[in-house]
Amino acid sequence: MTALVTLLLSINMLIASQCYLHAKRKGYPVRLFLVLGVIPYFNLVVWVYLLFLPTLEKPLFKPKSTP
Repeated sequence: MTALVTLLLSINMLIASQCYLHAKRKGYPVRLFLVLGVIPYFNLVVWVYLLFLPTLEKPLFKPKSTP
């Protein structure tokens, strides 16, 4: 039983990280999509939604540049 719970939690975190990466790449609010991506079962809807959203021409949040 603990193996199943561990598997489900790891899959949930994997999908949440994918939501984070897609939101960051496309210029959408990262924290919002990360929080929505952590919610079980809802995260699949958010992930598919991010896959089909267009890339913003003018990103709302610029990624921090490292010197």
